[in-house]
Amino acid sequence: MKRPYSDALDRLTLLAASLFRVPVSFISIIDSEKQLFKARYGLNICETSRSVAFCHYTLEQDDILCVPDTHLDPRFRQNPLVLGYPHIRFYAGIPLVTPEGHRIGTVCLVDTQPRPPLSAADRGHLAAIASLVMDRMEVHRLELLRHSSQQRLEAISATSSDAIICTDIKQGVIFWNPAATSLFGYSAQEMTGDYVAGLVSERSQTHYRQELARMMADRSAISQPRRIQVWAKRRNGQEFPAEVSFSGWYEDQDRLVGMIIRDVTERHESEARLCELASLDMLTRLASRGAFMDQLEHLTAADVPFTLMMADLDGFKEINDSLGHAAGDALLCHVADQIRLVCAHAVMAARLGGDEFVILLPENGQAAQRVAEQLILAVQAPFTCQDTSVTVGASLGIACFPEHGPDASAVMSAADLALYRAKAAGKGCSVLFLPSFLEADQQRRRFERELEMAVRQQQFVLFYQPQYDAVSGKLTGCEALLRWQHPARGMLLPGAFLNILMKSSLSLTLGEWILRSALRQVSEWRRYLPALRVSINLFPRQLDDSRLDRLLGELTANDASFVNLEVDESMLTTLVQEVPSRFSAIRQTGASFIIDHYGRTLGAINLLQHEFVTGLKIDKSLTAQLADSGRIRMMFRALAALGKSLSLTVLAEGVENGAQRDFAAQSQCDIVQGNALGEPLSPEAFQRLLPDTAVCSHE
Repeated sequence: MKRPYSDALDRLTLLAASLFRVPVSFISIIDSEKQLFKARYGLNICETSRSVAFCHYTLEQDDILCVPDTHLDPRFRQNPLVLGYPHIRFYAGIPLVTPEGHRIGTVCLVDTQPRPPLSAADRGHLAAIASLVMDRMEVHRLELLRHSSQQRLEAISATSSDAIICTDIKQGVIFWNPAATSLFGYSAQEMTGDYVAGLVSERSQTHYRQELARMMADRSAISQPRRIQVWAKRRNGQEFPAEVSFSGWYEDQDRLVGMIIRDVTERHESEARLCELASLDMLTRLASRGAFMDQLEHLTAADVPFTLMMADLDGFKEINDSLGHAAGDALLCHVADQIRLVCAHAVMAARLGGDEFVILLPENGQAAQRVAEQLILAVQAPFTCQDTSVTVGASLGIACFPEHGPDASAVMSAADLALYRAKAAGKGCSVLFLPSFLEADQQRRRFERELEMAVRQQQFVLFYQPQYDAVSGKLTGCEALLRWQHPARGMLLPGAFLNILMKSSLSLTLGEWILRSALRQVSEWRRYLPALRVSINLFPRQLDDSRLDRLLGELTANDASFVNLEVDESMLTTLVQEVPSRFSAIRQTGASFIIDHYGRTLGAINLLQHEFVTGLKIDKSLTAQLADSGRIRMMFRALAALGKSLSLTVLAEGVENGAQRDFAAQSQCDIVQGNALGEPLSPEAFQRLLPDTAVCSHE
């Protein structure tokens, strides 16, 4: 059976894990050879050698040691506790220091995933937990110091800051130290012969008397000191939380009971504050995700109907990026205030994380939709931050229990699907869940699994669309185009799967396969036509991959000058802000960057300021309208002229007839491609163009 001391430390490790949302927390004591875990949560070992303990480093400094990613820290990346169980990836620890200044151990947080460094608030909370641990340890130390004689008790009590009282069941109080006088307001003379029960609040009387009776009746209790927490009462009637440590001994056949009583008001308040923080989102002061899920589980278990609104902010990332995280945090707090105002009658409102919020309402779905519309309007109201008027939108998904799911998880999933539909519908609106959403989602998930299988089994093939010189008509290159040879549905074009693939980590694996396959094939063809170039479309994740430039160098023998990397106009606009250094590194391989679908959006012109851009491909939507619109023809010429003035290669896609090709040539386009000039071909068919058919017809 665990002692109260161990129970208290276990509660503190659980509190630390909940507060910081980590899977592992522990309290350790360090000696010259070992690290011993006095309390642990999520950890299945009791000790480690000091030589491998992270805490060894923690004790060498005065402050918190925080390691955001052990794989990046040379002190720890080869540590057996990183390479093996418990697979430490994130670590934060604070020394435990005695009143005499001795460093005896640590309080630690561990995660198997890297995390950001602790914020100033987090560091304060960890220090508060360490203070609570030392408080418990100090009480335990005093218990161990107690001797089985009243004389020894009197010797150590004079300087103790805790009330130390000795009682005889027959005579009442027989010893009362100065700290007891300070704590309760009664002198030793006043209390001699009286009973401690008079110092205990009415609400704690039963608990106190049961423990005292156990000490007097159970002979073995003498060797088993106990500690309980009660509400005590001062002379002026004020009640306060107190910790009472009992011990017993014999003198002249009389059984005596000693008590150490400590005022734990500060600890009580600190623990209450930390427990509150564990159930609150620290930024917005709404409920935390954990507290919200507990409430959801409680309501569903009790079969209480409710409506769940899940909200996601529209445009938050742009504001956060442009004005900074402080402005983003202020905006999140503003949104939380609007939720409190509009949803004042809500059962609970919480921030799930990032810019996602959730509200529990007692109304049915239709009534909740009216609340949702009010909340959308409230959130959209301009908010001033850093002397700048900021406007953000919100999309909401709504689901009801039990109509839309039998348990908490199902209702959350339903609300999430409804939110997805709201954002897809143009944002700034609310959508109530429909059963058809689930069927569509299941179909999408099945398709995703098929897509994953296709990548693993290499069900994809590449076709190559010819590209011709706009003036001479000579074959100059090709664009590698992806096709999925689906085992049941036959050959699928990218439109059937590209949107799902773009959002998946599979795109990185498939993108590398495309590069390897296309460059290997075109390098072979260049033996017949040395000037042949290849255009390859990149996925967003590829540009964010630091290996891309090395891979290009490896596949082209460090000369990728025949490679055009096509990046969609809208995607490039985002990536150029997030990973600008990646473009310079890739350009050093010799590869060219072509802006794909140029002219589709208004923001595209800003991309031309970047030196890594070497070309643009005019979108086929403009090419298709050349015969119908004089305004389109003027735009087409202007885009081509702009590209040429910047010494960029100008390509025109969607060229389907001689008139369009002639107009492209007159507009100074360099390269043309289109199905009428040459459809995407299998590698075997494209190779037949090389020896004899390297010039396209001008008719």
